[in-house]
Amino acid sequence: MKAPQLFKTDAGRTIYSFPVRSFDTLINNIYVIDDGNDLILVDCGSGMPQTNDDLSAGFAALSETFGRALSLGDITTILITHGHIDHFGGLNYVRQHTDAPIGVHILDRRVLSNHEERVVFAYRRLETFLESAGVSAEQRERLMSVYLFAKTYYRSTPVQFLLEEGRPTVGGIEVYHVPGHCPGQVCLRVDDMMLTADHVLARITPHQAPESITHHMGLSHYLDSLVKLQQVVGDIRLGLGGHEDPNEDIRARIDAIRSAHNDRLAKVMDICREPKSIAEISRDLFGRVETYHVLLALEEAGAHVEYLHQRGELVAANLSEIEQISHPVVRYVRA
Repeated sequence: MKAPQLFKTDAGRTIYSFPVRSFDTLINNIYVIDDGNDLILVDCGSGMPQTNDDLSAGFAALSETFGRALSLGDITTILITHGHIDHFGGLNYVRQHTDAPIGVHILDRRVLSNHEERVVFAYRRLETFLESAGVSAEQRERLMSVYLFAKTYYRSTPVQFLLEEGRPTVGGIEVYHVPGHCPGQVCLRVDDMMLTADHVLARITPHQAPESITHHMGLSHYLDSLVKLQQVVGDIRLGLGGHEDPNEDIRARIDAIRSAHNDRLAKVMDICREPKSIAEISRDLFGRVETYHVLLALEEAGAHVEYLHQRGELVAANLSEIEQISHPVVRYVRA
């Protein structure tokens, strides 16, 4: 993994960064904001044993590399950028070292503070989505097991305050609510730098899932949030994402992400010249994928189909079947 990094804002604040392995193939960036008074931890990894080890090792590496004695016990505030397990799952471990107050957006509060309920609701909605997508019962069972992996490691942890747009948080950090990738996704402005979390990443296009699974997600919310962020980053010197490298031109990256989604929407429209289920559309879009990527591909295809269906560009080709049976597979075709 990469060595820890140090960034200086135009106001003289220091932002430290180091990577942790949230899962075998997923690296998260952890940020620590130091303004001389507050020491703010932004996100904390998945909570898996290797991640917790990396979290502690990261603080030790900061001390060794930059000569600033830092540890989890020194943290005065914890900010969670959004309610995905690779960003908040380490809170139980962090709580063993500090009682610093935790802040998150209200739309992701229950993910942290009432996690067990949220998992049950999301599980059932995902199961319904997969059935209507045309995924076989056997594969649904496998995918639901994949979905639950790691989520049982986390136990509900109280949230002490909320991140609200228009109301600066600790240290005067500005909050921008940008739903789509996650309901409570926020970006955090620290002087001339923007912590873009998973809303804007340097290389990959952040994952989308249908709003039918989780409210305030979906491609429509995400594209609107991209436009919103693009309007406020004109004087931002550097974007620091939840994964991957820093981004020196957030506006250009947003343009590229929007273009990628437009290309994918066009591909879905082309695929649906003949009636197709979401499972078939997913295979046509992404080909053969394995393990958790099967679920990601289905959700990504579902988000794009949902977007087009909401706008009347796709319609159900088997309406009579949908009307007559209780759990139909929906087949979509160009209007």
